[in-house]
Amino acid sequence: MTGEVQLEVTSAENPSPSDADPLLDKHADSSSPRSSSSSSNEIKNEDIETGSNSCCRICLESDAEPEDELISPCMCKGTQQFVHRSCLDHWRSVKEGFAFSHCTTCKAQYHFCVALFEDNSWQKLKFRIFVARDVFLVFLAVQTVIAAMGGFAYLMDKDGAFRNSFSDSWDRILSKHPIPFYYCIGVLAFFVLLGFFGLILHCSSLNGNDPRMAGCQNCCYGWGILDCFPASMEACFALVIVFVVIFAILGIAYGFLAATMAIQRIWQRHYHILTKRELTKEYIVEDLHGCYAPPKLDPEHEARLKMLKLL
Repeated sequence: MTGEVQLEVTSAENPSPSDADPLLDKHADSSSPRSSSSSSNEIKNEDIETGSNSCCRICLESDAEPEDELISPCMCKGTQQFVHRSCLDHWRSVKEGFAFSHCTTCKAQYHFCVALFEDNSWQKLKFRIFVARDVFLVFLAVQTVIAAMGGFAYLMDKDGAFRNSFSDSWDRILSKHPIPFYYCIGVLAFFVLLGFFGLILHCSSLNGNDPRMAGCQNCCYGWGILDCFPASMEACFALVIVFVVIFAILGIAYGFLAATMAIQRIWQRHYHILTKRELTKEYIVEDLHGCYAPPKLDPEHEARLKMLKLL
């Protein structure tokens, strides 16, 4: 009896596969493909959502004109994958370095489609307008500084005693009208200060170990300038006039040099941007649709871009 009872207990504790419920097996078998299919459907839905919500990585907008589509020109993925063609061309034209031919994020080289570009006279006219605008802004800034100096001289001479002291001399025409008189004072002060600080910068850029420059540096920084003054006030006033004339001449020279360098810099900057804008229309970036491969460019065009330091 005990053996039979033990057999019955062990058989009850370890049921055979045939004794199991077949409905449970079917439910377990059917649940695994459903879970895999649901996970795959979720992944597909996520891909669809990311594709539908793609936006430009520069302007962060998804809406664009029909001819300005979102393209995938490099190896970037995720939110950095898509960019408007117009945004990319503008970035390629204004960014320095290899940004014309490479992605600045993943460093991948773009695929170019070379097209013939007809010369546009409107671009050249706009280039001249931009150069004239920047030159005018620099001129306006200089005139503002001169006007500020003239206004300060006017505040220091409220009673007009200094201006009226020139009424009997050769510049009596300016002394009758305060605006041109103090404007000329501002111009003179501007060039004197420009010459003074220009001379200091010039002397400080020289080699300080040279013993021949010791006297020049002491004079510029004011350590030995007091030893040059004579005892009488008339001689001191004459010496001040000499210093003012010398620094004004140096200021005119430094101002002419600075104006030439500024205009040249403005011209080169806008000309470089204009050239690269024309090149963006000639070397069109292709849309790779997320499938990047090493680009192949004609050796002639590759040598041209390397000569322009764009590749």
